[in-house]
Amino acid sequence: MKHRLFPLVSLVFLTIGSVLAQDISGGGSLVRDITGGAALIFRAPSNPSVHVSAGGAQGPGGGRIKRTPKSPAPKQDSIIARANAARSAPKPRYEEAEEQYQLAAKIAPDDARAFAGLGNVYVDQGKFAQAVDAYQQAIKVKPDYAGAYLPLAFSLARLNRYPEAIDVYQQTLKYDATSPEVYNNLSFAYNHSGRYQEAVDASQQAIKFLGETGEAFKLGFQERNEIRSYAYKNLGNAYSGMKRYDDAANALKKALEIEPKNASAQFNLGLTLYTAGRYSEAIESYKEVIKLRPQLAQAYYNLALTYVAINDRPSALAQYEMLKALDSEMAKQLYAAIK
Repeated sequence: MKHRLFPLVSLVFLTIGSVLAQDISGGGSLVRDITGGAALIFRAPSNPSVHVSAGGAQGPGGGRIKRTPKSPAPKQDSIIARANAARSAPKPRYEEAEEQYQLAAKIAPDDARAFAGLGNVYVDQGKFAQAVDAYQQAIKVKPDYAGAYLPLAFSLARLNRYPEAIDVYQQTLKYDATSPEVYNNLSFAYNHSGRYQEAVDASQQAIKFLGETGEAFKLGFQERNEIRSYAYKNLGNAYSGMKRYDDAANALKKALEIEPKNASAQFNLGLTLYTAGRYSEAIESYKEVIKLRPQLAQAYYNLALTYVAINDRPSALAQYEMLKALDSEMAKQLYAAIK
């Protein structure tokens, strides 16, 4: 059977946190960079420290307590402690926490803790633009406030402000030069900026510091296998951007070896194999994606186009029939490509 690239369509790719279909605008090859599915490592930022008098022993929730003979600002510390407690409650009281941190910032506008705490509340709620403003204010007040840099960079990345995120992650390395979290997330941002060699280097550093078990990472919401898989997935995406497709496939396969349910790594593997002309392998990869994510319309679309590339129109039409129930508009585009 003669293989060919279909001349008038592009495959779709998976983006972080969601799926997005690219416009069908010419070229049977993949989009220039395969950064879809790259993943950020994230730990919820710690509450700002509070100070208590020498007799104090317990904080009111979530705040790290420092004993001092005499508190420099007892009222301020009390407000921040209440804000910490509201944020760290079993059912977080974000509105209360926000009000208390804002009060602390009003009373002592030169206290970086108040602004960092406010940024934490915004990050928890996915309000990343507001979080950026708060963390930047904390750093403006106290440039060496280390706790603000990592969540600031994360917030910038979530807003697709990658050059700024890269700059802040690089600054973060001054405070933690062996952080797999920082290197992994740098790789993510480099990939999205088209800086693929730097993404490769950063991913390799993340893998090095995570080690074989991932023990080096202080676990937050994510499992060890998940974060190690992310690092290899970002590495694979970087190699794909450099058109080093064999290296990319090997890295993505490693991501799947670590975490077999990593659907986005499997999806990107399909993209990489397709671009390398390894169509039969790409087909198997997309079939695996569909097993993991049966409702993912883009997987049926790309699988169909891979069948088109090998002139297997009946199999492509079978994917079209399944796609119709998931995304009628995408199905129309696919049918036009199959014809």
